[in-house]
Amino acid sequence: MFTRSAAFCLALLLAASQAAAALAPNYQRARELNAVINAVAVAVPKYPIDKIISQGRDRYAVIAGKCTVIARIVGLPSKPGVVGPRQFEVQLDKPDCD
Repeated sequence: MFTRSAAFCLALLLAASQAAAALAPNYQRARELNAVINAVAVAVPKYPIDKIISQGRDRYAVIAGKCTVIARIVGLPSKPGVVGPRQFEVQLDKPDCD
């Protein structure tokens, strides 16, 4: 039988382990930017990527040669009971090429 303090300690321990499983913001951003770069490289294979411009939360304008592509990071729901880095996918608008 758990006492209140034992239950509280267990809850703190579980919360700490879940927080530790998430990536630090700079590493999460690196994962997201790599995914954006890979998606745009496939969508616009003719031009190398020259610039990525943040346009707010989870939205980027990517310049690749004569093309501009808007990329969005879309969070995916995590499975119940599973902790870890944010799961996401990259959605691209149609490339706008001059």
